[in-house]
Amino acid sequence: MAIEFKKINGDSPGYFAIVLVFAAVVAIGAISYLANHFGNAPDDMSQRVPWGIVNGAIPYYIGLSAGSLILSALAGVFNIKKYKVFSRMAAFLAIAWIVVAILSIVMDIGKPLHLGGATLYFNLTSIFSWNAFLYSSYFVVCAIYLIAMFEDKQTATRILAGVAVFWAVMVHSGTGAIYGYIYSRELYHSVLLPPLFIVCATSSGLGLLMATIYLTFKYTGRKLDPDLVRSLSKVFLGLILILAYFLVDEMFEKGYMPGLQRAIHFVFLDPSQSIFWCFWLLLIVGIGLPAFIVVYPRTGRDLRWLSIGGIIHAAMIYAERFYLIVPGEVFPREYLPGYTMTSLNTLEGSIVSYTPTPIEWAQVIGLFAVGYLIFLIGLKVFAILPEEATEEVIEE
Repeated sequence: MAIEFKKINGDSPGYFAIVLVFAAVVAIGAISYLANHFGNAPDDMSQRVPWGIVNGAIPYYIGLSAGSLILSALAGVFNIKKYKVFSRMAAFLAIAWIVVAILSIVMDIGKPLHLGGATLYFNLTSIFSWNAFLYSSYFVVCAIYLIAMFEDKQTATRILAGVAVFWAVMVHSGTGAIYGYIYSRELYHSVLLPPLFIVCATSSGLGLLMATIYLTFKYTGRKLDPDLVRSLSKVFLGLILILAYFLVDEMFEKGYMPGLQRAIHFVFLDPSQSIFWCFWLLLIVGIGLPAFIVVYPRTGRDLRWLSIGGIIHAAMIYAERFYLIVPGEVFPREYLPGYTMTSLNTLEGSIVSYTPTPIEWAQVIGLFAVGYLIFLIGLKVFAILPEEATEEVIEE
Protein backbone atom coordinates (compact mmCIF):
# COMPACT_ATOMS: atom_id res chain seq x y z
CA MET A 1 0.00 0.00 0.00
CA ALA A 2 1.48 3.34 -1.09
CA ILE A 3 2.05 6.18 1.36
CA GLU A 4 -0.33 9.05 0.68
CA PHE A 5 0.95 12.49 1.73
CA LYS A 6 -1.62 15.29 1.99
CA LYS A 7 -1.77 18.89 3.14
CA ILE A 8 -3.82 19.73 6.22
CA ASN A 9 -6.89 21.93 5.79
CA GLY A 10 -5.58 24.49 8.26
CA ASP A 11 -8.92 26.23 8.60
CA SER A 12 -9.78 25.40 12.21
CA PRO A 13 -9.75 27.99 15.02
CA GLY A 14 -7.16 25.87 16.84
CA TYR A 15 -4.75 26.02 13.89
CA PHE A 16 -5.03 29.79 13.55
CA ALA A 17 -4.68 30.20 17.32
CA ILE A 18 -1.40 28.28 17.53
CA VAL A 19 -0.05 30.09 14.43
CA LEU A 20 -0.86 33.42 16.06
CA VAL A 21 0.83 32.35 19.30
CA PHE A 22 4.06 31.41 17.52
CA ALA A 23 3.88 34.56 15.37
CA ALA A 24 3.55 36.68 18.53
CA VAL A 25 6.61 34.99 20.06
CA VAL A 26 8.54 35.60 16.83
CA ALA A 27 7.50 39.28 16.93
CA ILE A 28 8.72 39.62 20.53
CA GLY A 29 12.06 38.09 19.50
CA ALA A 30 12.37 40.47 16.54
CA ILE A 31 11.57 43.50 18.71
CA SER A 32 14.16 42.33 21.26
CA TYR A 33 16.78 42.02 18.51
CA LEU A 34 16.06 45.54 17.25
CA ALA A 35 16.09 46.94 20.78
CA ASN A 36 19.39 45.21 21.50
CA HIS A 37 21.25 46.20 18.33
CA PHE A 38 19.67 49.53 17.46
CA GLY A 39 18.19 50.70 20.76
CA ASN A 40 19.09 50.94 24.43
CA ALA A 41 18.44 47.36 25.59
CA PRO A 42 21.87 45.92 26.47
CA ASP A 43 22.93 42.31 26.75
CA ASP A 44 25.54 41.00 29.19
CA MET A 45 28.19 40.22 26.60
CA SER A 46 31.59 41.87 26.71
CA GLN A 47 35.02 41.79 25.11
CA ARG A 48 35.79 38.65 27.12
CA VAL A 49 32.39 37.06 26.41
CA PRO A 50 31.55 37.84 22.77
CA TRP A 51 29.55 34.61 22.39
CA GLY A 52 26.44 34.37 24.57
CA ILE A 53 23.24 32.35 24.47
CA VAL A 54 22.30 33.63 21.02
CA ASN A 55 25.57 32.23 19.70
CA GLY A 56 24.93 29.06 21.69
CA ALA A 57 21.67 28.68 19.77
CA ILE A 58 23.53 28.48 16.44
CA PRO A 59 25.06 24.98 16.90
CA TYR A 60 21.88 23.92 18.69
CA TYR A 61 19.60 24.73 15.76
CA ILE A 62 22.09 23.27 13.29
CA GLY A 63 22.04 20.12 15.43
CA LEU A 64 18.24 19.93 15.38
CA SER A 65 18.38 20.26 11.60
CA ALA A 66 21.02 17.56 11.21
CA GLY A 67 19.15 15.21 13.55
CA SER A 68 15.90 15.63 11.61
CA LEU A 69 17.62 15.16 8.26
CA ILE A 70 19.39 11.97 9.34
CA LEU A 71 16.06 10.45 10.42
CA SER A 72 14.51 11.50 7.12
CA ALA A 73 17.30 9.71 5.26
CA LEU A 74 17.03 6.44 7.23
CA ALA A 75 14.61 4.93 4.71
CA GLY A 76 16.83 5.77 1.73
CA VAL A 77 20.31 5.16 3.15
CA PHE A 78 19.69 2.22 5.48
CA ASN A 79 16.61 0.82 3.72
CA ILE A 80 14.46 1.13 6.87
CA LYS A 81 11.22 1.47 4.93
CA LYS A 82 8.91 1.89 7.92
CA TYR A 83 10.39 5.35 8.60
CA LYS A 84 9.59 6.55 5.09
CA VAL A 85 6.26 7.89 6.39
CA PHE A 86 8.19 10.53 8.35
CA SER A 87 10.75 11.34 5.63
CA ARG A 88 9.09 14.45 4.16
CA MET A 89 8.12 15.85 7.54
CA ALA A 90 11.63 15.36 8.93
CA ALA A 91 13.30 16.84 5.83
CA PHE A 92 11.05 19.90 5.97
CA LEU A 93 11.89 20.39 9.65
CA ALA A 94 15.57 20.11 8.74
CA ILE A 95 15.14 23.00 6.31
CA ALA A 96 13.21 25.02 8.91
CA TRP A 97 15.93 24.58 11.54
CA ILE A 98 18.80 25.47 9.19
CA VAL A 99 16.89 28.67 8.26
CA VAL A 100 16.63 29.44 11.98
CA ALA A 101 20.35 28.70 12.44
CA ILE A 102 21.27 31.13 9.65
CA LEU A 103 19.00 33.76 11.22
CA SER A 104 20.83 33.15 14.52
CA ILE A 105 24.14 33.84 12.78
CA VAL A 106 22.74 37.07 11.30
CA MET A 107 21.55 38.18 14.75
CA ASP A 108 24.85 37.25 16.35
CA ILE A 109 27.09 39.14 13.92
CA GLY A 110 25.19 42.36 14.58
CA LYS A 111 24.42 43.65 11.11
CA PRO A 112 22.95 41.47 8.32
CA LEU A 113 25.30 43.14 5.83
CA HIS A 114 28.23 41.46 7.61
CA LEU A 115 26.97 38.13 6.25
CA GLY A 116 28.06 39.21 2.79
CA GLY A 117 31.69 39.42 3.89
CA ALA A 118 31.78 35.74 4.79
CA THR A 119 30.35 34.91 1.36
CA LEU A 120 32.42 37.23 -0.84
CA TYR A 121 35.81 36.84 0.88
CA PHE A 122 36.49 33.14 1.29
CA ASN A 123 39.51 32.30 3.47
CA LEU A 124 40.84 28.76 3.01
CA THR A 125 42.56 28.87 6.41
CA SER A 126 39.44 29.94 8.32
CA ILE A 127 37.02 27.38 9.78
CA PHE A 128 34.37 30.13 9.75
CA SER A 129 34.66 30.52 5.97
CA TRP A 130 34.34 26.77 5.49
CA ASN A 131 31.26 26.70 7.70
CA ALA A 132 29.66 29.56 5.75
CA PHE A 133 30.02 27.35 2.65
CA LEU A 134 28.77 24.23 4.47
CA TYR A 135 25.68 25.92 5.94
CA SER A 136 24.55 27.51 2.68
CA SER A 137 25.18 24.37 0.61
CA TYR A 138 23.48 22.26 3.30
CA PHE A 139 20.30 24.27 2.81
CA VAL A 140 20.50 23.65 -0.95
CA VAL A 141 21.06 19.89 -0.45
CA CYS A 142 18.06 19.69 1.90
CA ALA A 143 15.83 21.58 -0.54
CA ILE A 144 16.80 19.42 -3.55
CA TYR A 145 16.34 16.25 -1.46
CA LEU A 146 12.83 17.36 -0.42
CA ILE A 147 11.91 18.28 -4.02
CA ALA A 148 13.01 14.80 -5.15
CA MET A 149 10.65 13.28 -2.58
CA PHE A 150 7.79 15.54 -3.73
CA GLU A 151 8.40 14.46 -7.34
CA ASP A 152 8.57 10.79 -6.23
CA LYS A 153 11.96 10.24 -7.87
CA GLN A 154 12.95 7.01 -6.12
CA THR A 155 16.53 6.65 -7.39
CA ALA A 156 17.32 10.34 -6.99
CA THR A 157 15.83 10.33 -3.50
CA ARG A 158 18.03 7.43 -2.39
CA ILE A 159 21.17 9.07 -3.81
CA LEU A 160 20.31 12.45 -2.31
CA ALA A 161 19.52 10.82 1.04
CA GLY A 162 23.11 9.57 1.19
CA VAL A 163 24.46 12.97 0.15
CA ALA A 164 22.23 14.64 2.76
CA VAL A 165 23.52 12.42 5.59
CA PHE A 166 27.12 12.99 4.52
CA TRP A 167 26.55 16.75 4.36
CA ALA A 168 24.79 16.79 7.74
CA VAL A 169 27.80 15.05 9.30
CA MET A 170 30.17 17.48 7.59
CA VAL A 171 28.14 20.51 8.72
CA HIS A 172 28.02 19.53 12.36
CA SER A 173 31.61 18.32 12.41
CA GLY A 174 32.58 21.75 11.09
CA THR A 175 30.50 23.42 13.79
CA GLY A 176 32.21 21.37 16.49
CA ALA A 177 35.59 22.18 14.95
CA ILE A 178 34.94 25.92 15.41
CA TYR A 179 35.25 25.41 19.14
CA GLY A 180 37.38 22.26 19.38
CA TYR A 181 40.21 23.65 17.23
CA ILE A 182 40.73 26.79 19.33
CA TYR A 183 43.95 25.76 21.02
CA SER A 184 44.30 28.90 23.15
CA ARG A 185 41.11 28.19 25.13
CA GLU A 186 41.64 25.30 27.51
CA LEU A 187 37.98 24.35 27.89
CA TYR A 188 37.32 24.40 24.13
CA HIS A 189 40.27 22.52 22.72
CA SER A 190 39.26 18.87 22.24
CA VAL A 191 39.33 16.40 19.34
CA LEU A 192 36.12 14.91 20.75
CA LEU A 193 34.01 17.97 19.94
CA PRO A 194 33.19 17.20 16.25
CA PRO A 195 31.86 13.66 16.98
CA LEU A 196 30.27 14.92 20.21
CA PHE A 197 28.39 17.54 18.22
CA ILE A 198 27.12 14.87 15.80
CA VAL A 199 25.79 12.70 18.65
CA CYS A 200 24.18 15.75 20.32
CA ALA A 201 22.59 16.67 16.99
CA THR A 202 21.06 13.29 16.30
CA SER A 203 19.85 12.72 19.88
CA SER A 204 18.30 16.18 20.36
CA GLY A 205 16.90 16.27 16.82
CA LEU A 206 15.33 12.84 17.24
CA GLY A 207 14.00 13.64 20.71
CA LEU A 208 12.25 16.79 19.55
CA LEU A 209 11.07 15.08 16.36
CA MET A 210 9.37 12.29 18.35
CA ALA A 211 7.37 14.89 20.28
CA THR A 212 6.58 16.78 17.06
CA ILE A 213 5.37 13.61 15.35
CA TYR A 214 3.11 12.68 18.27
CA LEU A 215 1.58 16.16 18.67
CA THR A 216 1.17 16.74 14.92
CA PHE A 217 -0.66 13.46 14.31
CA LYS A 218 -2.77 13.89 17.43
CA TYR A 219 -4.02 17.38 16.64
CA THR A 220 -4.49 16.79 12.90
CA GLY A 221 -6.55 13.68 13.59
CA ARG A 222 -4.36 11.37 11.49
CA LYS A 223 -3.61 7.79 12.42
CA LEU A 224 -0.23 7.07 14.03
CA ASP A 225 1.00 3.58 14.87
CA PRO A 226 2.51 3.84 18.40
CA ASP A 227 5.05 1.12 17.58
CA LEU A 228 6.73 3.42 15.05
CA VAL A 229 7.46 6.02 17.71
CA ARG A 230 8.46 3.31 20.20
CA SER A 231 11.00 1.93 17.75
CA LEU A 232 12.37 5.45 17.28
CA SER A 233 12.63 5.76 21.07
CA LYS A 234 15.00 2.76 21.13
CA VAL A 235 17.28 4.52 18.64
CA PHE A 236 16.95 7.63 20.81
CA LEU A 237 17.97 5.62 23.91
CA GLY A 238 21.11 4.34 22.19
CA LEU A 239 22.09 7.85 21.12
CA ILE A 240 21.69 9.44 24.55
CA LEU A 241 23.74 6.65 26.16
CA ILE A 242 26.51 7.25 23.61
CA LEU A 243 26.28 10.96 24.42
CA ALA A 244 26.66 10.22 28.14
CA TYR A 245 29.80 8.22 27.37
CA PHE A 246 31.27 11.09 25.33
CA LEU A 247 30.54 13.68 28.03
CA VAL A 248 32.04 11.59 30.84
CA ASP A 249 35.03 10.62 28.68
CA GLU A 250 35.74 14.28 27.90
CA MET A 251 35.42 15.19 31.59
CA PHE A 252 38.02 12.58 32.57
CA GLU A 253 40.27 13.48 29.63
CA LYS A 254 40.47 17.08 30.80
CA GLY A 255 40.56 16.05 34.47
CA TYR A 256 43.77 14.09 33.97
CA MET A 257 45.62 17.11 32.56
CA PRO A 258 47.54 18.76 35.44
CA GLY A 259 47.32 22.20 33.87
CA LEU A 260 43.52 22.04 33.75
CA GLN A 261 42.82 21.26 37.41
CA ARG A 262 41.59 24.78 38.24
CA ALA A 263 39.44 24.91 35.11
CA ILE A 264 37.94 21.48 35.81
CA HIS A 265 37.04 22.46 39.37
CA PHE A 266 35.38 25.62 38.01
CA VAL A 267 33.21 23.70 35.52
CA PHE A 268 32.41 20.39 37.21
CA LEU A 269 32.89 20.80 40.96
CA ASP A 270 31.80 24.32 41.96
CA PRO A 271 28.04 24.46 42.76
CA SER A 272 28.20 28.26 42.98
CA GLN A 273 28.68 28.39 39.19
CA SER A 274 25.77 28.04 36.76
CA ILE A 275 28.08 25.99 34.54
CA PHE A 276 28.19 23.28 37.22
CA TRP A 277 24.40 22.94 37.14
CA CYS A 278 24.27 22.93 33.33
CA PHE A 279 26.56 19.90 33.17
CA TRP A 280 25.10 17.81 35.99
CA LEU A 281 21.48 18.59 35.09
CA LEU A 282 22.32 17.51 31.54
CA LEU A 283 23.59 14.14 32.78
CA ILE A 284 20.87 13.52 35.39
CA VAL A 285 17.79 15.21 33.93
CA GLY A 286 18.67 15.42 30.25
CA ILE A 287 20.07 11.89 29.88
CA GLY A 288 19.16 9.86 32.96
CA LEU A 289 15.47 10.80 33.08
CA PRO A 290 14.72 10.28 29.34
CA ALA A 291 16.62 6.96 29.45
CA PHE A 292 14.45 5.85 32.40
CA ILE A 293 11.29 6.92 30.53
CA VAL A 294 12.23 4.78 27.52
CA VAL A 295 13.33 1.73 29.56
CA TYR A 296 10.52 1.67 32.14
CA PRO A 297 7.69 -0.39 30.55
CA ARG A 298 4.81 1.81 31.72
CA THR A 299 6.27 5.05 30.33
CA GLY A 300 8.16 3.45 27.45
CA ARG A 301 4.90 2.42 25.80
CA ASP A 302 3.14 5.74 26.38
CA LEU A 303 3.71 8.23 23.54
CA ARG A 304 2.97 11.14 25.86
CA TRP A 305 5.83 10.17 28.17
CA LEU A 306 8.17 9.48 25.25
CA SER A 307 7.39 12.96 23.92
CA ILE A 308 8.12 14.50 27.32
CA GLY A 309 11.42 12.61 27.47
CA GLY A 310 12.38 13.87 24.01
CA ILE A 311 11.53 17.48 24.89
CA ILE A 312 13.47 17.30 28.18
CA HIS A 313 16.53 15.93 26.40
CA ALA A 314 16.35 18.56 23.63
CA ALA A 315 16.09 21.33 26.25
CA MET A 316 19.06 19.98 28.21
CA ILE A 317 21.16 19.78 25.04
CA TYR A 318 20.75 23.53 24.83
CA ALA A 319 22.12 23.66 28.38
CA GLU A 320 25.06 21.60 27.07
CA ARG A 321 25.70 24.27 24.44
CA PHE A 322 25.76 26.89 27.20
CA TYR A 323 28.07 24.67 29.29
CA LEU A 324 30.40 24.29 26.30
CA ILE A 325 30.58 27.85 25.00
CA VAL A 326 30.44 30.14 28.03
CA PRO A 327 33.06 28.48 30.34
CA GLY A 328 35.69 28.72 27.63
CA GLU A 329 35.19 32.49 27.55
CA VAL A 330 34.67 33.40 31.22
CA PHE A 331 37.63 31.30 32.32
CA PRO A 332 40.96 33.11 31.68
CA ARG A 333 43.26 31.97 28.92
CA GLU A 334 46.59 30.45 29.84
CA TYR A 335 48.95 32.94 28.23
CA LEU A 336 52.02 31.68 30.10
CA PRO A 337 51.70 27.94 30.85
CA GLY A 338 52.67 27.12 34.41
CA TYR A 339 52.46 30.76 35.60
CA THR A 340 49.68 32.77 37.22
CA MET A 341 49.33 36.39 36.08
CA THR A 342 48.79 38.76 39.01
CA SER A 343 50.12 42.13 37.84
CA LEU A 344 47.74 42.86 34.95
CA ASN A 345 45.40 45.83 35.35
CA THR A 346 42.75 44.09 33.21
CA LEU A 347 40.42 41.16 33.69
CA GLU A 348 42.47 38.90 31.44
CA GLY A 349 43.74 36.81 34.35
CA SER A 350 40.42 36.58 36.20
CA ILE A 351 37.15 34.70 35.87
CA VAL A 352 34.48 37.06 34.57
CA SER A 353 30.72 36.75 34.90
CA TYR A 354 28.05 36.39 32.25
CA THR A 355 24.30 36.28 32.95
CA PRO A 356 21.94 36.19 29.96
CA THR A 357 19.48 39.07 29.98
CA PRO A 358 15.73 38.80 29.16
CA ILE A 359 16.51 40.52 25.84
CA GLU A 360 18.86 37.67 24.90
CA TRP A 361 16.40 34.98 26.01
CA ALA A 362 13.62 36.64 23.98
CA GLN A 363 15.80 36.45 20.86
CA VAL A 364 16.58 32.75 21.38
CA ILE A 365 12.95 31.80 22.10
CA GLY A 366 11.76 33.93 19.18
CA LEU A 367 14.13 32.07 16.86
CA PHE A 368 12.86 28.72 18.17
CA ALA A 369 9.31 29.88 17.41
CA VAL A 370 10.38 30.72 13.84
CA GLY A 371 11.19 27.04 13.27
CA TYR A 372 7.78 25.83 14.33
CA LEU A 373 6.00 28.69 12.57
CA ILE A 374 7.66 27.59 9.31
CA PHE A 375 6.61 24.00 10.06
CA LEU A 376 2.98 24.93 10.80
CA ILE A 377 2.70 26.93 7.58
CA GLY A 378 4.40 24.09 5.70
CA LEU A 379 1.76 21.60 6.87
CA LYS A 380 -0.90 23.74 5.17
CA VAL A 381 1.05 24.60 2.01
CA PHE A 382 2.94 21.36 1.25
CA ALA A 383 2.02 17.67 1.30
CA ILE A 384 4.53 16.63 3.96
CA LEU A 385 2.25 14.72 6.37
CA PRO A 386 0.99 11.21 5.55
CA GLU A 387 -2.70 10.38 5.83
CA GLU A 388 -1.70 7.59 8.20
CA ALA A 389 1.57 6.27 9.61
CA THR A 390 1.61 2.52 10.19
CA GLU A 391 4.17 -0.20 9.52
CA GLU A 392 1.82 -1.65 6.91
CA VAL A 393 1.83 1.56 4.87
CA ILE A 394 5.00 0.92 2.85
CA GLU A 395 5.49 1.72 -0.79
CA GLU A 396 6.99 -1.18 -2.64
